[in-house]
Amino acid sequence: MKKRVLAAVVMAAVLMISACGGDQSSAGKESSAPEAGAAASVAESAQTETAPSKSEAPAEPAAGKSDAGDEKNDAAADGEKVIAYSCYNMAWEFYVTLANGIKESAEAAGYSYINHDQQNDPNKMVQGCTDLLNQGIDCLILTPCKPEAVGAIFDLAKEKGIPVILADISSEVQGYEACLKSDNYAGGVIAAQYIIDNVSDLVEKKKAAAITVDPSNTNISRSEGFKDVITGEGWEIVSELSGYGEADQAYACMQDIITANPDVEVVFVSNAPMAVAASQAISDAGLKSGEDIRIICYDADDIIFDPIDSGEILAAIAQDPYGMGTGSVDLFLKIANGEEISYDEPDEKIIYTDLWVVDASNTAEYR
Repeated sequence: MKKRVLAAVVMAAVLMISACGGDQSSAGKESSAPEAGAAASVAESAQTETAPSKSEAPAEPAAGKSDAGDEKNDAAADGEKVIAYSCYNMAWEFYVTLANGIKESAEAAGYSYINHDQQNDPNKMVQGCTDLLNQGIDCLILTPCKPEAVGAIFDLAKEKGIPVILADISSEVQGYEACLKSDNYAGGVIAAQYIIDNVSDLVEKKKAAAITVDPSNTNISRSEGFKDVITGEGWEIVSELSGYGEADQAYACMQDIITANPDVEVVFVSNAPMAVAASQAISDAGLKSGEDIRIICYDADDIIFDPIDSGEILAAIAQDPYGMGTGSVDLFLKIANGEEISYDEPDEKIIYTDLWVVDASNTAEYR
């Protein structure tokens, strides 16, 4: 496992992003991530090594079943050890990659793997996790689509003695053993500092906007980090709209932003599919994405590389979803062996994985 970029955020005290994710890439190339300053004050420049490559085979729903339960019953009857993953939405590349990391690490450790797709539906999340836990799995790895709705899942897991590991999205509800995720606030800070370092001399009015995820999602902190730093450098946030993580809604948000604020110069978008949709909305409005309005986004999914290379999107803040998957399994194995876990945020049991910047200077390294 190779480490990539680390960003250190200084808020009240120094908050470090420490890498815990796995990596399957082999090239040792370097790029650099920006320093962040102003209100959030990133104290150090983050330096990168090689980003993780994606797993070759996509993670698939268990044996084509409509839910994970039927598959798990067969495994339980055979006495197999099972690690299950309940996913926010398997339609998103990010979570397919994360699931691949879980699957490959689970199988390497001698466990069967099954997954459950919440399809961004809290009711499906609770029901699917309940079904999995009732089947006697050995570990539940969970990316909750609604973090505040996990209480019943945690209660049942505790009753059955099944550890729960959160991946990518944390929850204020207690009952999980650990949460492996990116420091989303720090990612927003890095995005803002990249704008300050690379765009400020090209703009006049310093007007920015943000297209965010679901306001109830903990990843909303991505835009908070961006806003704190960019406004500290004299920028004005003229609009902040929620695209709820969906491309079609982000397209409508971008249309609304342009209509209400035709002089907006920079837009921070909280995920890659929304960023591509926002870029299209800019073009459809008769403007030039990358010149009239510059987009920087969170996540470096495959769909973002061509727009970055063409100049339509400025840059993306990359995470390590595969490392979140492999790291989640590693954490479970440590817990199963009675080993002590070291947390970056002990009160919330959070462990941070890597962040780095992908722009036109280094897309070839990460494709």
